[in-house]
Amino acid sequence: MNKQKHFAIVDIETTGSHAGGSRITEIAILIHNGKKVIERYQSLVNPQCIIPLAIQTLTGITPDMLEDAPIFDDIAEDVYHLLQGKIFVAHNVNFDYTFLVKELKQAGYEWQASKLCTVRLSRKIFPGHSSYSLGNICQHFGIKIAGRHRAMGDAEATVKLVELLLANDTGNYFEEGLRKNIEHRLPTHLSVEQFNKLPETVGIYIFRDKKGKIIYVGKAINIKKRVLSHFSGSNTGLRRQQFINDICSIDFEEAGTELMALLMECQLIKKHWPIHNRALKRYEPKYTLIRYQDIRGYDRLAVSKINPQMENLRCFETAGEANLFLSKLMDTFALAPALCTFFSPATQTREDRKVDYTQIPPLDEYSLKMNAVFDYLQNTKHSFILFDNGRTEEEKSYIYYKEDRLYAFGFIEFMDNWSNVEDIVSYRDKCISNFYMQHIVLQYAERYPEKVNILPRLTEVS
Repeated sequence: MNKQKHFAIVDIETTGSHAGGSRITEIAILIHNGKKVIERYQSLVNPQCIIPLAIQTLTGITPDMLEDAPIFDDIAEDVYHLLQGKIFVAHNVNFDYTFLVKELKQAGYEWQASKLCTVRLSRKIFPGHSSYSLGNICQHFGIKIAGRHRAMGDAEATVKLVELLLANDTGNYFEEGLRKNIEHRLPTHLSVEQFNKLPETVGIYIFRDKKGKIIYVGKAINIKKRVLSHFSGSNTGLRRQQFINDICSIDFEEAGTELMALLMECQLIKKHWPIHNRALKRYEPKYTLIRYQDIRGYDRLAVSKINPQMENLRCFETAGEANLFLSKLMDTFALAPALCTFFSPATQTREDRKVDYTQIPPLDEYSLKMNAVFDYLQNTKHSFILFDNGRTEEEKSYIYYKEDRLYAFGFIEFMDNWSNVEDIVSYRDKCISNFYMQHIVLQYAERYPEKVNILPRLTEVS
């Protein structure tokens, strides 16, 4: 290592596991010149909040011990000057770093530093261990920890581990880590090798936990750039910290177009409902047009909230859209207003109203009108196939939209001459469609009509 580069080897104790809702209770900083410790600093810190009993038991730090301790603002200047210009080193570095960035910022100090993680360095220099926790790796190498889960005890053990790592760093991993500091922005369990394999193309990325379970699916115009953005920023909330800590591996699939990436993302989310995906759940339709028969045998139409038990003729995002659609049907087919029910926020459920049947056509005559309505609704359903760019020059993506439902999407070696959808659509590409997916396909088809091939009903897959 360059002799002018000094390490700030740090350990902190806190009231909880995430910086957003927790505070520091103790800090130890050991300045190391690459050969020995040249400066030491340690202080208890009054967090001005409750310390959970589990944390008190783990660390031995009690409220009584902190009653007369300085608050972080009182020591912030000393901490800032000790850390400024140093390489920040810690075991699971992002934990300590995130807390100190937040606490220093709240005290009025903007601070950033190059980081090295002794967990990552240990994995590279001493591969093959089942656990790289500070306690286990120190026990393996006979490094004694005087005061486990206390800041100075853990910091002194980390110093000895750093010295051992420096002495065995035949692969120049310290220098590599500083040159490619992006590695230390990644979650502790995620290797830089996995990250470097990510392409800078449009597609989806999949985060998995240590058991291989999918915990998040996302889409991106640039997969590598989007993945890195998850690990940037200063959000210290519990939800984000749990999300980052859960990520152990990344998969990806290229998509060719943003629309295909959106569909692939939605499909995987619907199939697995990953724990950290929440946004798409709000896109399901809320209102529908239904048909039912009243006690006299008349077919009636009503706008209501979605009910899985009813036959849904059309689905809508808002009650206003649904009411307008029903109004147009009434005008077009001269339907009896008494047999059509609009949705009103004041009436959350549909109720059959008393009808003066002398004021509406006889049942046979009205049934013919309603049959015409149902034929119209059936015959105006969209069916088309949309072609777009694929993942390679030789490939095309396709989207098959059948009778107002997204039926399949996938990739093919493009065929200039085709006469039947069955020549293109693979049953392996059939999808679990939803309202949101159908909506974005229709929007895209309206924007790019030149990519759409309208299908005669006779050529569709049955």
